[in-house]
Formats: sequence, structure tokens, C-alpha cells
Amino acid sequence: MQSEITIRESRREDAGAIASILRALDWFEVINHEEPAETERRIMRHLELCQRDGCNTVLVAETPAGGVIGYLAVHWFPNVMRGMEGYISELFIHPSATGMGAGSRLLAAVNDCARERGCKRLLLMNRRSRESYQRGFYAKHGWEELRDGAFFTFAVTEP
Repeated sequence: MQSEITIRESRREDAGAIASILRALDWFEVINHEEPAETERRIMRHLELCQRDGCNTVLVAETPAGGVIGYLAVHWFPNVMRGMEGYISELFIHPSATGMGAGSRLLAAVNDCARERGCKRLLLMNRRSRESYQRGFYAKHGWEELRDGAFFTFAVTEP
């Protein structure tokens, strides 16, 4: 099946499929509590912004019969010490399509994009509670976990 999966850059028409993937995962409160049409509109706006600014790339994995089954979002940025880097903020596959090779194909494609941009490194964060972490998905693809690092978040609030 993996040979039938095509990876391409996203288009605004992919917003509905991406919204469907995120809803099927049932992991995100904001998506679980908004109307499906609003989710799709928001994703469409983000896809349009990504296509315009050149600092972001969204790739989709699609099958000939099933349409878009997964996507990956990467943000390109200069690291003063290292040179160009890419941060993969999202890599999600529809639950009904896991194990078909879409995630592997998306990682290979983003690696090609990074090489073309002259990147020195790709980064991502994977929650230890996720099934992908527990089965070693990224490690199997050559990614190394930073044992001495911690990933922090900070919620920006209105003054």
C-alpha cells in the first residue's frame, strides 16, 4: 500500500480532510468544541498563510481512492548557531490509515525538503504517552531523543 501513497504540498481544498483527521483523533479540546465548518475555515486560513509566507510547509499523504489520509506541518527558521532548521509541529495520520506507511513517507519527504533548503537539523516533539512514541516510530526512522533536554510551553495571555 505504501507505494500507492503520494506525498504533495497541501492546497486549500485539503482543509476539510485535515479537519477530518484531527476530529477523528479526538485529542484536541478546541477542535472537539467547535463546529466542523469553523475548524475547516480556520485550517484553510492557516494553509493559505503557509503557502504565502515561505517559512512553513504543509505536506499531505493521499491515496488514489481514499484521498488525504495524513499531513505534516514544518516551520523553517534560521538558528544563529547552526544554520537553517525545520521544526515539525504536526504529523497526524487518520486512525483508519495508520500502518499504511503514510507517516514514513511524510518523514522522508520533509527530509528531502530540508535538504533542498540547506537545513542542518529537523526537530519535533512527541509525547511519551502517544502510541507513536511507545512503538518507537521516530527512533525507527533514525530520529534521536534528546535525553538531556526538556520541552517547555508557555501560554501567552492578554495583559
